[in-house]
Order: sequence, then structure tokens, then C-alpha cells
Amino acid sequence: MKRLVIIALALVLVAGIGIGTASAANSLEQGNISIGVGMGDSYFNHSNEFVSGDIMNLSARYLITKDLAIVGGFGFEVGGGDIDSTYFSFTGGVRKYLSTADFAPFVGGQLTYAAYEEENNLGVTTVDQSLIDLSAMFGAEYFVGPKFSLEGSVGIGFGQFNDDVNVNSDRTVFGTRSVGVKANFYF
Repeated sequence: MKRLVIIALALVLVAGIGIGTASAANSLEQGNISIGVGMGDSYFNHSNEFVSGDIMNLSARYLITKDLAIVGGFGFEVGGGDIDSTYFSFTGGVRKYLSTADFAPFVGGQLTYAAYEEENNLGVTTVDQSLIDLSAMFGAEYFVGPKFSLEGSVGIGFGQFNDDVNVNSDRTVFGTRSVGVKANFYF
């Protein structure tokens, strides 16, 4: 079901490209704040079929100027049953809008800390992973109304992956980090 929602939101965003920028004003103004809810890939390949790879993310954005924003957010997921699991991430960064029209492409950078842990039914930790990642983000926001937008983005990053359970599995990683779709409300 989550994937269906992501696909539907992505189609709405792509359809907005053809509409142009002749619609109503948007909320990309200095001093505005937005709250966003979205789904995106986690940074880990979960070994457990009961834990999804799609993580619900909550984010906030403060526009320092009309085209420059400070962003922050976090993601979480808790799984139960035979294997208990927890996922948590915290992100902070900056975003530069290339256009402040209703279709607003952007670039940005973000620093993320993410952690994932699994325990079996005996209480033994079987997975204990963490990642510190620096990513470049590319994407676009489309304003469906003056205070509401849909957003799609992708990140390419460089990070340090640590695994506290498996010996000699710590490594430096590079590649696609985050693909997501969000709905944003401005006030």
C-alpha cells in the first residue's frame, strides 16, 4: 500500500510539470515554515521480511530568504513480533530553490544519522547498524495550493556505515541514499 501511495504522489508531481507556473501564489516567502510528511528508503537493507524498507519521515523547513531554507527531520519505525526492531534517523541541512514558482526545483545538502537494531525472540541483538551520511539532494516541489505542496527528491551521498554485531563489516559507502515523496503544509 505504501508503494501505491508513493507512485500516486509521484504521478501528481510529474503531471504538475506540464501545468506551468501560471497558477496561484505559493508560500515560498522569507520567514515561512513548513511541516512535511513523507516516505522514503531507509539507509539499510533490512534482513527481516517483517520490516519494510519504506520509512515514514517527518520534516520541517524554515525559509531564511525566499529561495533558501534550513531543513531538519527525523524518521522512525518500530517492529514487533518474533523479531523486534527499531529504526531512527535524524537529518539537518540546507536547501536552495532554483525557482520560486509553483513548480520549484531545488538542490541542497544534508547530514544524516541513522540507526537500525533487531532483537530475536530471546532478546539477543542480531543487527545493530548505524550510518553517518553527507548527501547532495536534488528534487522539486509542486504547489497544488498556496499552502500545500508535493515534493519528490533523490540524494547521492557519502557515509560511514558501522555494524556492531558483525566483525569487520564497517565500511565507507557511496551512492544513492534517499528517494522519497513528501506532502508539505506551509504556515
